[in-house]
Amino acid sequence: MGDVKILVTEECGRLARWLRLMGYDAALASATPLNRLYQRAYNEQRIVVTRNQKVQTSRLFRVVHLESQLLEEQLQQLLRDPSLTLNQEHAFTRCDVCNVEVERVEKSQVSALVPPYVFQTQQEFHRCPSCQRVYWAATHWQRAHRFLDQVHKEAGHA
Repeated sequence: MGDVKILVTEECGRLARWLRLMGYDAALASATPLNRLYQRAYNEQRIVVTRNQKVQTSRLFRVVHLESQLLEEQLQQLLRDPSLTLNQEHAFTRCDVCNVEVERVEKSQVSALVPPYVFQTQQEFHRCPSCQRVYWAATHWQRAHRFLDQVHKEAGHA
C-alpha cells in the first residue's frame, strides 16, 4: 500500500479506523507529550493528522491540520491532498483494530470462528495475524464501500 504512513492524534481516533479500512498504515497516538508525538512521527516517518492546533508543522515531518470535526469531511480533506495520494486500491487489507495487514485464510480454518450462517454463505475470509479477528465481505463491508465511494465522489475523485 504505498509508503504513506499516518499518525493520527487521539481526538481523531474514528478517522484512524477508517484510514485502516482504506488500507493505510494509520497508527493512533495516545495521549502523549508533544515531544513524544514529534519523535514518533520522525522515527516512523509518518504524516501527523490532527485537529489539535498545538501540534506544530516541522521540517522533519509533515502535519495535516484537519478543518472539520466530521469524519466524512476529514476523509474528503485528506483525499484532496495530492501528497497523500489516498485511493481505494487497497481497501479492507488492514485490521481496523490492530493496523496490521490481514491475511487470506482457508474457509476451513474459520469454521469455529464465525457464525454458522456466515460460514455457509461466505467463501472468502481474511484474518488479522495479531488479534486473530476474522473478516469477510458482508453487509457491513458493502455499507463501508458505499460510504467510501461517496466520500471519494464528494472529494472530486472518480
